[in-house]
This record gives sequence, structure tokens and C-alpha cells, in this order.
Amino acid sequence: MTKKVAVDWDEQQIRIVVGEVSGKQTRIVDAAILPIQTAGVGSTLRKWIQEHGLEKSECLVAVGRDSAELRQMEFPPVPDDELPDMIRFQAVRTFASAGDSATVDYLQTSRTEKGVRAIVSATGANRLDPIRKAINEAGMTVGRIALRPIAAAALYQIILRDKTNDSTRSTLALIDLVGDEAEIVLFRGRDVSFVRSVRLPSQSPARVNALAGELRRSMIACGASGSPCDIAIWGTPDRHREELDQLAERLDQGQDTPSEKRLINPLQIVDCDSSVEPSVGETVGRLAPLVGLLVADEAYADRLIDFANPRQYIPPSTNRGKMAAMIGIPAAIVLGLGWLFWSQLSSRDSEIERLEAANATMRDQVKVADASVQRTERLDQFLDADVNWLEEIERLAEALPPSDQLILKQVSAQADSRQGGGRMVVSGLVTSPDVIDEMESSLRDESHRVVGDGASQVDTEDAYRWQIRETVSVETESVRADRYERIAKAAEEESATEAGAGGESTPDPDATPPDQETQEASKSASLNVNVQPEVQS
Repeated sequence: MTKKVAVDWDEQQIRIVVGEVSGKQTRIVDAAILPIQTAGVGSTLRKWIQEHGLEKSECLVAVGRDSAELRQMEFPPVPDDELPDMIRFQAVRTFASAGDSATVDYLQTSRTEKGVRAIVSATGANRLDPIRKAINEAGMTVGRIALRPIAAAALYQIILRDKTNDSTRSTLALIDLVGDEAEIVLFRGRDVSFVRSVRLPSQSPARVNALAGELRRSMIACGASGSPCDIAIWGTPDRHREELDQLAERLDQGQDTPSEKRLINPLQIVDCDSSVEPSVGETVGRLAPLVGLLVADEAYADRLIDFANPRQYIPPSTNRGKMAAMIGIPAAIVLGLGWLFWSQLSSRDSEIERLEAANATMRDQVKVADASVQRTERLDQFLDADVNWLEEIERLAEALPPSDQLILKQVSAQADSRQGGGRMVVSGLVTSPDVIDEMESSLRDESHRVVGDGASQVDTEDAYRWQIRETVSVETESVRADRYERIAKAAEEESATEAGAGGESTPDPDATPPDQETQEASKSASLNVNVQPEVQS
């Protein structure tokens, strides 16, 4: 059996599960939850991988809902081999961050004579490249980059749902609690029907109330409103029993049939060494997506949304004789040309020696250039937290719904001095949950990701009955690109001024741009705006 490593991480910790995989057989042999060191994800992961002798292993990565756009979509009843191209075409037109370079994958949820339903997800290179870099830095190769809630759902399907006789009795809500976030997967029958990720308050009972409200909204969205909803949470009784009981009590208030409730320890439903579970303690529920990746990797990959191996158009089979001729003739030509070139290369040894000597004289220059590049990169990392909050506030004002749909209560912004970029938290009141989805779509683009913290209903007689809290993250790449644009513009203006005055000057390539000295002083600055609107009853 081959050892494979499954990982995911957030801002605070890295979660790791190691399994021996062969076809449908999977055995969990190790697991760990590591705090991220100052050196970053790649260095922290590399140290653990080296200590356990897992260099050059295949790595399966789980990414959260905030790393990709996700939608439930419907398509005409086209053949399966044409579906990937149709879905990609529609995703590029529909998703805000999707472009020609975006990676699109999907999970088909149903097929009828009327059409095909699928869960479609898209992400860009700005999300995938840092993941590949971190895994390569740790000394491993990337095998899969899969969506985290779908990976957890695959584990439940493979191990439990497919073997349950009453799996069509009701709707099932499978919940993965990751810090202050909840990833919700709704099953109808044996199939995944709906996926949603929400941010929750840190304390009960507001946390349970928000989660119950999001479950009801999700059931309405997937057409399961009014049906009984069973609940399953990844975790242990010590950590999640009270939360599970309170959630079931809230849901039972709105349905005739009481909810069946279940806590699932992902390490206890698969073949697992006895030493693994004590090493992760009561947070074992967070490992469900990683165990799911290992279980589904070889035999059930069709149940994953995988950005490293997206579904693609499969061309029809061709005649083997024609294929052999098409391959053999060019190959023979290539071999003949190769021999000819090889015979000529023998006379080029002296030229190679001359070039090697010239190369040796340039090494010192290369070292100097590398040092300059490293200094520039360190400076860029320092300045990546210099967010132009005035422009962000202006953008927010343009994107928000009108006042008859939204009352803004508070806006707060904070730069991230560690990772770069920043976050803007917007709270207020809206007239309807539909306003939330429209606002999130208008705020989300290639430079901004939006995560909702859940909506809760307010006991009031006016029209603004839903309280919201949205987190808008400004991407580091956007801050850096904006800074470079300002520097280039300033340089052009300076050159034009000097040319007009008839003077001549030579710019210092190592000089600090004029605006960077002032930017350093505001590196840790934060912005808070409190809006106290007057509401007319």
C-alpha cells in the first residue's frame, strides 16, 4: 500500500492525516494538528514531513469554501462527454472571478429527461499557485486540490450513506465545524443536493441560533423546505454533544417529525491505528475532509470536486492502426533528425567550453542581482498590508443595496500585517435574505472574497428584520498591483517634469519609491467607521 498525505490549513493551524491507500482499501496511520510557525505554512509542514520520513509523498489538499466560488446550476440533458465543456462555458459567464484561465470542476447531483443538475465550483491561479508552492516547499507533490465540504461528504457517502437502508427517509444535514465556520452539506436520498459555508458567532446561544437559521435557508434553497431534516456533526460527544442537542431542538420547532441526530468520529468509521486518535484529541472532527480525501482518492474520485484534476471533455476512441501510423511515422522522422543533430553536436564542444567560461564570470553579478531581488521581495511583503481604505470604502458604497433594502450599522477595516491585504467587516440590517446573496455577489470579484457570518432574524416591527455581518477580504495581490501602478505613474510624471525642464538625471534603481516611506508609517493602521442611521417607523 502507498502512503499518501492529506492536509488543509487556515490562518492558525495545519491539519494532517497520513494514510496507506490501495484501491478501495485505506488505513489511517498518523495524524497531527500543528500551529503555523512564523516561517509560514511550507516551512512548518516541511519540518513535520521530514521528521516522519514522508518526503516525495503524494499530497492531497483540501481547500475551504472561501477559496472558490460555488453554485448549484442546471443544464440541458446533454451527453456526459459534452457536459464538461458546457459547464465551463456557463461558469465563465456566470462566476465573478472566473475567466479563461479559471479552473472549473463540478459534481453532478441529478439527471432527468428535463436536464442535469450539478454543483459547480471555480477558482483561479491566484488561489492554486500558493497551495502548490507550499506543498512543493514541504518536499511533496500535489495529487489533488479538492473542495473541503465535498470531501467530507464523500467520506459519509462511501462509508455510511451507501450502506444505510433508510437513506431516503428524509433530508440529512452533514455539518463540519471548523473554528468559527460551519460547512453544511445537504443530502436528499443518497446524493449531495446543496453545499453552503457560513461564519458563526463564537458563543452560544447565538452560535446555535445562527446555524439553525442557515440550515433552514439551505433547505429552502434546495427545495427541501417542510421535510424532516436529520443532523450529523463530525466530532466527539465531549466537544459537540451539547451543540448538537440544542441545534436539533431548534429545528424540531419547525417540523412535525423530530430530527435524528448523530455525532460521527471520522477516525472510528475507517481502519485506523489505535495511536492516531489520542494525538489529535477532541478536535478529531476537523479531520473528516482529509480522511474523505484518502478514502476517495483511488476508487471514488468521481465524488470529489478536484481543481488539480478537473473533469474534461473525453474525445472518442480512434482506430489503433491509424493511431500507430500517425505516431510511428513522426517518431521515425524525429529519430532520424535526432541522429543528424547529435552528429553535429560533437563539433560544438569547444563552443560549450567557451560559454561555460563566460558563464563563470557572470556568477558574481547574478549573486548581486539575487540579493537585490530578495530585498525587493521583503519590502513588498512589508508593504502588502498598505490597503487604500478610502478606495475600498468608495467601492463598498457603490456596491451596497439601496437604503430601502439595507441599513448599514457599522463598517470596520483592519490591515493584515502578516499575510498582507486586509479585511473589512460590514454589519447592518436587511429586509430579506435575498438581499444578502445579491450584496455578496456585487462585492465579490478577483481582488475581493466575501464570507457571510450568517443572518439572524430580529424581533422588530419595521421592514429591516434580518441582521447580517459580512467579511470582505482584500487580496494581497491586489494591494501589490495597485502599489506598482502608483509607483509607475509617479515615475512617468517625474520623467515628464524633468524633460520639460530640460534637465537630465539618472534614477537610482535601488532607491525607495517616494510614496513607500510614508506607506511604512501606516503599515499597521486600521479603519473603523460607525454608522448610526435614523430609522423612521
